[in-house]
Amino acid sequence: MTNVWKDQVIAAGVGGYNDWKSTSLAKQVDTIIHEKLYQQSNQNDNFEAALSQVMKMRQFLSSPNNILGSERTKHGEIAEHLEVNIRNAWAALRGQSEVATFQGVGRTAPEDFILNGIKYQSKFINGTNNTLSHVLEHFGKYQNTSMNYSIPKDQFQVIEAIRNGQIPEGLSEKSARAILSKVEKIELTSGRPFNEMVEPSIANYDEVQLGKISETISKSQDDLVSENQKIQDTIENDSDEKIKTVEAKSGPSISEGAKVVGTAAAIGVTIKAVTSIYSKVKSGKRIENFDADDWKEVGLDSAVAGGKAGLAAASIYTLTNLTTLSAPFAGAVTSAAMGITSLLTDQQSGRIDMDEFVTQGQILCLEAGIAAIGGAIGQMLIPVPIIGSIIGTVTANLVWGLAKGKLGSKEEELKAKLNAYTDSLLVKIDQAYQDIIEKIEKQYKRFDSLIEAAFDLQANAATLAAASVSLAREVGVDEKKILKNDADLDAYFLT
Repeated sequence: MTNVWKDQVIAAGVGGYNDWKSTSLAKQVDTIIHEKLYQQSNQNDNFEAALSQVMKMRQFLSSPNNILGSERTKHGEIAEHLEVNIRNAWAALRGQSEVATFQGVGRTAPEDFILNGIKYQSKFINGTNNTLSHVLEHFGKYQNTSMNYSIPKDQFQVIEAIRNGQIPEGLSEKSARAILSKVEKIELTSGRPFNEMVEPSIANYDEVQLGKISETISKSQDDLVSENQKIQDTIENDSDEKIKTVEAKSGPSISEGAKVVGTAAAIGVTIKAVTSIYSKVKSGKRIENFDADDWKEVGLDSAVAGGKAGLAAASIYTLTNLTTLSAPFAGAVTSAAMGITSLLTDQQSGRIDMDEFVTQGQILCLEAGIAAIGGAIGQMLIPVPIIGSIIGTVTANLVWGLAKGKLGSKEEELKAKLNAYTDSLLVKIDQAYQDIIEKIEKQYKRFDSLIEAAFDLQANAATLAAASVSLAREVGVDEKKILKNDADLDAYFLT
């Protein structure tokens, strides 16, 4: 029997836990979606900032007459702006601040731009050997060991190949030796490793020419668009994976089963209480006849009824934020229905008589009865002496509801027994409530007389003071706080 109750409490706990889990998972999914939308919006802002850098480059090119140099040498300043604007565009796309700037750089200053806090001179000369010659010449003029040099990307690759012992196709050994010699001279003159002093630009030599630069910018913009789409796809995919992970938790698992069992263990007080009631009933004492001492043994008296979830599965699950009255009540009724079905079989086969059927049926419905009135017990709406009668009435009604229509000719016998039993309980309940009401009325009458005496304006001061003291004591005011005489009054106002 205890196992049936335990199973039903766990079943109710599972239902409550699943409700809580569904709400929790829905909140997690909502958070993931909001995070995705925020990231997508933020990335849209990054993309717009990147395109604004590309627009700066186009605006610079829209006035070719303002670009330094002749038609053959304008590509030098074009390369500088491409380096600054496109590098900043890529930084913006990744949500970073600008990495390159012309701010603080004169148009004819030794440096052309500043990248990551370092001054750079851009050298875009036709021919790798010629570019290195210009680097040597510039360094010889300014002797600035903190300045770096930016050269065409394709020329830097040629230099790297030669330094690694490879001669690029179309380049003679003589030219390769001349280039290698310039590299060694740069290192010797500056005292710095070549790769630290000279770095590749983001563009090849031909890509910054007047006839090619528009195509170069368009390609850079296409690359930005493509990369932005990859970032957005990553945000979308990461969000989808997170949602899948959360949704996967919605199914049953061993770990969650353990959590529910742990919750059921936490409400062992309920099972213990019901088991205690069951034992008393089995020993021959009817539940409607339980006195205060019996309920105290069970774990419920006037001092703990409101503070402990002793008897009602509903109260327990409310306190643990799992569910409401309906879930444990439904679980208990389900368990009772299965038990009643078994008792019906026993009764119809003659293994038990009608009295035993009623008694055993009430025991099976006991938990449902307790659950049904559990909230009222917790709030002390039902006096302890008649709890048993209330539960007895509920269980009797449950037995009838579950057995009705299944006993055939013996149904009238069952109905008569249950009616007689219920009527006797109602008499006890009615009498108990009448007694309680009489006590309440008597207490109110006493309070009325005390209040009337304490505020009787026709009485003298001494009588009023005495009546006020009596009223204060009656309503439970601390004796130390009651002002009984002039000395107490002076002490109250002067301290």
